[in-house]
Amino acid sequence: MRRRLLVVSAIAAVVGLAVGAVAGAGPLSKSSASVLPSSSCSPVFYKGSGSPQYLIASDLPLQGAGRAQPLSMVKAIQYVLEKQFKFKAGTFRVGYQSCDDATAQQGGWATEKCTSNARAYANDRSVLGVLGTFNSGCAKLEIPIMNRAPGGPVAMISSANTAVGLTHDAPWNDPGEPNIYYPTKVRNYARVAATDDFQGPFAADLLKAKKKTSVYILHDNQTFGKGVANGFRSRANKLNIDVKGFEPWDAKAASYEAIGERIKATGAQSIYFGGIVCNNGVKLLKDIYAVVGKGVLFVGPDGWTPFSATATAGAAAQGMFVSVAGLPLNQLGPTGKKFLVAFAKYQGKKGVDPYAVYAAQTAQIMLGAIAKSNGTRLSVVRNVFKTKVRGGIMGTFAFDKKGDICPTKIISFYVVKGTTGVYNFVVANKVTTGC
Repeated sequence: MRRRLLVVSAIAAVVGLAVGAVAGAGPLSKSSASVLPSSSCSPVFYKGSGSPQYLIASDLPLQGAGRAQPLSMVKAIQYVLEKQFKFKAGTFRVGYQSCDDATAQQGGWATEKCTSNARAYANDRSVLGVLGTFNSGCAKLEIPIMNRAPGGPVAMISSANTAVGLTHDAPWNDPGEPNIYYPTKVRNYARVAATDDFQGPFAADLLKAKKKTSVYILHDNQTFGKGVANGFRSRANKLNIDVKGFEPWDAKAASYEAIGERIKATGAQSIYFGGIVCNNGVKLLKDIYAVVGKGVLFVGPDGWTPFSATATAGAAAQGMFVSVAGLPLNQLGPTGKKFLVAFAKYQGKKGVDPYAVYAAQTAQIMLGAIAKSNGTRLSVVRNVFKTKVRGGIMGTFAFDKKGDICPTKIISFYVVKGTTGVYNFVVANKVTTGC
């Protein structure tokens, strides 16, 4: 039995989720969409006439130390749907639900939530697209479920996933990647973020430029963290940077001083932290800094954003270089700069998170693909892959046949200062094939 749609206007609804019944997987009504379960998802955001015929959903970790960042992404998606598309994609009325793939116990994304969310999207035929995930490990669980969804593969666009194996080959990929994620042999997943075979290596180039001849590599042993650490290690070896160690950290450890002592004993001039701040990252930085001192350069990938979370490590975080897989805000083109002004007003605060910008771009692409579709899932997927953005929020780009952004891969570097990250420089690598 279909539940009545709840219309909301505030982002606060994504927090404090109540337990409810899972929406049915029956055929789509001609007049209104069904509703995703309230145990994970917000009420439907919709202010158009009548009721929405279709839904898009976002799948982000809305609990834990880094929750402020995905909440800003939710707000950006709402802005695009409300202010730019007026809740319509072509002739279709579209609503939006923000879904949480995190648990309070985990303090971040959780395997059981990612799996159950993906099943809900797949089985609710009114869902035409998902914006997410944020974490690559969650994407590994969700993509194959939505790839074989009833009614056809569900389109996914991520603004943050960087694990290489989700789309293409790398020496450190797990067996069978990426084909294991696409059992129907139809690619339904694309992303606007540059991948870790660029993000990791560019960080090694940073160390070379800083004249650091040795490094100790830590990773959180998750899909993203270990993958980006492997990409970094591969490039560091080619640059003749002495890799003094490569080991995981336990996110549940009470202390990391022993790791700090091992690093100090090697005399490493720098440390690369492949992982996310939600995996006890603040404690990790503090404990290691207490042992190795301020003379060792700390570097990490975009898992160390939001900067406000990393900055709670105090002196340990200050001066840390953090890469972000996309353009910095100060290098956005005219469309991007216009968006920053309008969105800052919409969200009610001046500062705009870079990932809110990327999320807005993915929302535009998804809604544009729905507008050009015939209302079927497969049609939306095909139109996502046909997308060519010209002078958009993130500039001019397209997707290759694997779902990666092209032709230019961009990585920005920030330095943690105070409670935020200050832009330092950008590296771009143009790929001329397949786009």
